[in-house]
Amino acid sequence: MIGARFEGRRLLVTGAASGIGRATALRLAVEGGAVACVDVNCEGLASTVETIRDAGGWAFGVDADIAELPAVERAVAEAAGELGGLEGVANIAGVGDFTGDVTETAPEAWARVLGVNLTGAYHVSRSAMPHLRASGGGAVVNVGSQFALVGCLASPAYCASKAGLIGLTRAMAVDHASEGIRVNCVCPGPVDTPMLAGTSATPELTKRERERTQHRNLVGRLGRPEEIAAAIAFIMSDDAGSMTGSVVAVDGGWTAG
Repeated sequence: MIGARFEGRRLLVTGAASGIGRATALRLAVEGGAVACVDVNCEGLASTVETIRDAGGWAFGVDADIAELPAVERAVAEAAGELGGLEGVANIAGVGDFTGDVTETAPEAWARVLGVNLTGAYHVSRSAMPHLRASGGGAVVNVGSQFALVGCLASPAYCASKAGLIGLTRAMAVDHASEGIRVNCVCPGPVDTPMLAGTSATPELTKRERERTQHRNLVGRLGRPEEIAAAIAFIMSDDAGSMTGSVVAVDGGWTAG
């Protein structure tokens, strides 16, 4: 039974329009949190907020492209103003697809993937940190990937961006532990989300990667967004009060062997 670990907590979730972000925003809200949902997809964002409110939770949406620092500064200021502060951040927004090897990955594609997945998390964390400090502490969870830990075919930008999140997580954990701010990273494996479905746009590469990795997922199925959300909620909660700088794989056993 879901409890109320976030009663009275003021939280921000990026990538909240779909997938893991939506599931996390819903999970935090039904556990009592007041949630600012951030995404560039306004239609999906509105649907998430409606779903949360229908479930009896409290949430509102703020549209922003997290790759753009001014947009993030505006969104975080709006969220903190509406909530009266911030005590938790889940950096979930991300993009990814097969872009080819390093000779085939266009500079524009490299910049966009790094801009959202890594620089975006930096933008949000940079903007939110003063609010966490003002609240006397809090928790940040960055969402990486199993491909932060192992390689993937034709995905140098995606792998680099997600591996970079691990470095960012550890650096932030060292910098902010004395302020009572915990920073951790969750690395999901393949999860049934719109982003995973989007790889069908490159069927040949998708087929090659699935053949290469067909036995890597030990549980034998895709993860569910709700499972990743549950892990994120635990790490953000006081139940995980001794965790900081940790990298937690929730990947169906992908990186076990």
